[in-house]
Amino acid sequence: MAQKKHPVIILGGGPAGAATAMYLLRKGITPVIVERAEHPRYHVGESLTGASQIALRALGLGPALDAQNYPVKHGAVFYGPDGKNDFWVGLVRRDEKGDQVPNYTWNVMRSTFDKILFDAAIERGAIWIKATAVAPIVEEDAVVGLTIRTPDGAADKLYSEVLIDASGCATFLANHRVTGIKEPGASDKQVAFFTQYANTIRDDGPELSQQPGNTLLYYQAKHYWAWFIPVNDELTSVGVVFPTAYFKKTGMTKEQMMLHECRNMTPVLSERLPDLTPQEPIHAMPNFSYRVRDYTGKGFLCIGDAHRFIDPIFAYGVYFGIQEGEFAADAIARHLSGETKTNGNPFAEFEALCDEGNDVVEDVIGVLWEYPLAFQRIVTWRDKVDSLDLLAGRIYGEEARKNPARLAMRRLMATRERERAEAAAAKASAESPQLATVA
Repeated sequence: MAQKKHPVIILGGGPAGAATAMYLLRKGITPVIVERAEHPRYHVGESLTGASQIALRALGLGPALDAQNYPVKHGAVFYGPDGKNDFWVGLVRRDEKGDQVPNYTWNVMRSTFDKILFDAAIERGAIWIKATAVAPIVEEDAVVGLTIRTPDGAADKLYSEVLIDASGCATFLANHRVTGIKEPGASDKQVAFFTQYANTIRDDGPELSQQPGNTLLYYQAKHYWAWFIPVNDELTSVGVVFPTAYFKKTGMTKEQMMLHECRNMTPVLSERLPDLTPQEPIHAMPNFSYRVRDYTGKGFLCIGDAHRFIDPIFAYGVYFGIQEGEFAADAIARHLSGETKTNGNPFAEFEALCDEGNDVVEDVIGVLWEYPLAFQRIVTWRDKVDSLDLLAGRIYGEEARKNPARLAMRRLMATRERERAEAAAAKASAESPQLATVA
């Protein structure tokens, strides 16, 4: 008997997979979600962008998320080395007239947040198959399905018109060489340690920059920083990030290192942490920055962290998953209807669009690390309005390409890339053997 072919299989039931399922359902496409773990479950990445809040409300999830009483975030305060030169970056959106106005979002407890999105996708009609993905099914040059293992150990095959990899940092299709390889990113030689603390000291003033739900970021040096993210009335997510070499040199355990950095990295962080009793085990995320190329093709595409993770400092992770899920649903609907030509890669335009937004964010974060003073000047003074648009998620299309802040940051990063290329060429030249010349 012929196997049933599903129109879309989504591998992964996190925010990216759940949001994509809901976007597909709106287009009359019923997806299957393959997810082995049940919600709720612990996950880092609690700070959302303002654009994520707008998208989640548009998906009809506002009431459910409001009911959680998550801390309301109006923006982030950046503290410079040793707590000096702090500055405020508020969340904004564009109103009906195109004017920039204040916005807000939530800092969430990911265990409950992820469950709300997943449950909504299932309630609206997505099919959940609880199983572990084993390998993609590839015929000739196309992905046609997924081999799975059920909880009782049985193997099965699911066939699809389109397989969506929303597996996050597991990068399922990259690991199976369907896509390009998983390349180290610009921030790969770092490690992040994080947990949750109770009894933390939060701001509580009349200004938007003093609200208790805001995110606080502590910049100490290049690739050396910390976050402070309230996730409910009692708990705050705290993470410290630094070069892996620095951690190895100390000889400390991750628990010792977390305690040491919370006490000593900067006084403006330590004073907010009077009780350093972890409410979660100390979690570690090493070498978290990566990129996968050629992540779309016949019968498949990747979204969110399944193809790229840049750096968590500006909290774009969930936003990328949700926004790319909407883009994917549009591309898949056109493909299944026959509107998109099937010769070659039917999702090439989707990949180019996702890369465009990711590249903007890569430049924004790159300037922060490479030219911190220039970053502060651009974001707080010279191109403040345009910078806030980028941080708000306006990172796609002509609007982003012509954004003065984006252009300034691209120029700075192009200069740094050229310097690195010249240095690499000079090093290679110096190390290459000199050929003797014969007169």
